[in-house]
Amino acid sequence: MLKLQSAITIATLFLCGHHSMHGQTKSFTDSTLSEVQVTASKFPAKLAQTGKVVSIISRQQIQASLGKGLGELLQETVGISVVGSRSAPGTNQEIYVRGANTGHVLLLIDGFPANDPSHISSVMDWNLINLANLERIEIMKGGQSTLYGSDAMAAVINLVTDRSSNAITLQGGGLGTHAQSVQLQRKVGQVQVGVSAQNTSTNGFSAAADQAEKDGFNQQNVRVRLSSMVRKRSDWDLSYQGEKYKGNLDAGPFTDDLDYTSTASNHAVRGQWHTQFTTGDIFLRVFHDITRRNFRNDSLYIPTNAWSNYNESTYSGTNQGAEIYAKWRLPYGLIGLVGSELRQQSTDQVDFSISAYGRYDSPEIQSNLAKIQLWGSYFTLQKQTEKAGFEAGFRWNSHSLFGQSLTYNVNPYWLPTSKSKVFANYATSFKAPSLYQLYSPYGNKSLKPEYGETWELGFEQSAGRWSGRVVAFQNNVRDGIVFRSLTVEPYGRYANFAKQQTRGIEAEFKFTSAKFSATGSYTYLRGNIQSIVGTTDSTYSSLIRRPTHQYSLRLSQQIGPKLMVNLLTQFVGERRDYYFDDETYTTRGVDLPSYVWMELQASYALSSRWKVQVMAKNVLNQRIVELVGYAGQPMNVQSSLIFRF
Repeated sequence: MLKLQSAITIATLFLCGHHSMHGQTKSFTDSTLSEVQVTASKFPAKLAQTGKVVSIISRQQIQASLGKGLGELLQETVGISVVGSRSAPGTNQEIYVRGANTGHVLLLIDGFPANDPSHISSVMDWNLINLANLERIEIMKGGQSTLYGSDAMAAVINLVTDRSSNAITLQGGGLGTHAQSVQLQRKVGQVQVGVSAQNTSTNGFSAAADQAEKDGFNQQNVRVRLSSMVRKRSDWDLSYQGEKYKGNLDAGPFTDDLDYTSTASNHAVRGQWHTQFTTGDIFLRVFHDITRRNFRNDSLYIPTNAWSNYNESTYSGTNQGAEIYAKWRLPYGLIGLVGSELRQQSTDQVDFSISAYGRYDSPEIQSNLAKIQLWGSYFTLQKQTEKAGFEAGFRWNSHSLFGQSLTYNVNPYWLPTSKSKVFANYATSFKAPSLYQLYSPYGNKSLKPEYGETWELGFEQSAGRWSGRVVAFQNNVRDGIVFRSLTVEPYGRYANFAKQQTRGIEAEFKFTSAKFSATGSYTYLRGNIQSIVGTTDSTYSSLIRRPTHQYSLRLSQQIGPKLMVNLLTQFVGERRDYYFDDETYTTRGVDLPSYVWMELQASYALSSRWKVQVMAKNVLNQRIVELVGYAGQPMNVQSSLIFRF
């Protein structure tokens, strides 16, 4: 029994991380074979010119979602489950794509990697990001490490910021929520200047289930962008983005805490130079960002099960790098892409607590020691004809600790007609060990990267007002990094001894008429993890906190020239979760019930410049449980007033 509980605990750590304007929405279905431009191949291209599985969340859908967080919006997308997105504001959000682990998704902002090297899985805190200044979201599923390097094992999510809007937005609603945002775009001489700022505040509700105290959340975000053309063939772009938040936390499942707070901030500078030449383009990119997080549990209120009177943890991560790549047109209709990228990461971490036994300081992690370099060079070839196309490429990677590795991809597709596409993808990918897994007291500098393998087979079809896509996929992971308990100090260590396999089906459809549209999706998942500890070989489901079945339906109706109404319904099936029981000191499993999430949205154009939006969330007021012992979002109404100029 103890071995089983230990295996379940290891699986939970491996799979979940160390936790606690009117218009029609353009998803894949009305854009797959159209003129919509995406950057799945690192430069703008039509969706029809790629065999990769790409979904687009458009500007219209983002604007209609004001009053939500990024995780709430991504939760609507086929194949994606965002645990914590419908819990209390500021809850740690775990993003799972196709059932893969939360650290196997790479986040980009305008094509630049956004990581937090201080996080146990190197992922960005999604609570820092505000939807208000986004133009669209590109989601590229499957292994994408050939072009995007480490972490891109299950998907790449690229947040494209808005470069054209002039708008002021005021928002208010239930749970004591209010928000303000402003976006300005002006040309000063030859330089285009863009400025945006957002502020969001909510009283929220208790993070722990069945508790009365409200856990509030405050977030601020500012962005400044400068860009200009140079002699018609070149352009440059320089931006600064700063964001921060403060939130209240609770002590654990069903356990309130009145003075436990978390704060986080991120400051990023990103620059790009682009030059066109006769047969192609050259891009040069540099970036530098710093993320800081602090968790403080003060001594004014001490829960009955608290093991200390005061504890504080501070984490800082630095992520910087440079990349150069070139695209050029070759003979026989081939397009080549070659590039090289260098990333450097470091972290500082301090953790201490005060209990009845006195003060205890955990061993510090210092940036002069906890640092790595990751260098990658890649090459791909693409070709398209009227009836078929392909992309194939490879990436050579060199890590300052674990050495060299190779990833590659092959993406052929066939166009039987101008309205259909058949595609088959195979890709390998990798995730480098995080700095915490390497340099913490539980670290292991001998860790190898996690390696992934993705197979996809899909079909897309448009027929009149109907369009649809079906994709079957399988993801395999070897050398999975897990936390292994030990009976001697430090009583645990990270090691490579897990294998994971996830397979499933994604199905999407869309029907569009002049004033009505219906979009639906269904996701089916099966997964298992094999963990070998000593002579013990354990295999069990890997779908912790992830449903086997999930489907969504969105109905949109234009009522007259000024009123648009949307109804979203999403079914999230049963999930299995695990938590540590403080009373019995054992890990317990709990089946989380399925639920139906329903939203009603309406927007009304007061004039050509003014628009009002209203959104009712959790219309059925269902009791939602995403994590054992934590509360879900109750029914609430949010409204927005938008002025464009």
